[in-house]
Amino acid sequence: MEGHQEPPLPNYMKDDKVSQETKNLISTLPSDKDFMGYPLYNYKGCWYYPNTLQAVLDVQAHFRPRKTDIILASLPKGGTTWLKSLVFALVHREKYRENPPIHPLLSENPHDLVPFLEIKLYAGSQTPDLSKFPSPITTRKQRYSEGHSDGK
Repeated sequence: MEGHQEPPLPNYMKDDKVSQETKNLISTLPSDKDFMGYPLYNYKGCWYYPNTLQAVLDVQAHFRPRKTDIILASLPKGGTTWLKSLVFALVHREKYRENPPIHPLLSENPHDLVPFLEIKLYAGSQTPDLSKFPSPITTRKQRYSEGHSDGK
């Protein structure tokens, strides 16, 4: 029987993207281990893996919302998946009205369609490119420029 191979550790659980400044901070924080033995650190009342803590700090330092951004904030196990689905459906309702069978919510996970800032975006880069995410206002302006003036 071959040896059991562990699945790869998700990036947000690793400690390979932690700056020296964050390492210094981590050394002062209360710590514990998760159920698999990986380190967690308590920062401002929340427990984080090292890369996730780095991403949270990067969001706090570098994220600058646009006037048209929609920020969805929820507690763990507080209906985040459902809320992400609702927001995505509302923002993109016109785009898929004519062809509902191709709606991404039928085949994609809402967490992939509306990513977590600190886990998906900032965990990979201190300053990720956020321009690929549509603005609801831009979407509405495009609709008007296409000759639709029904306010939908």
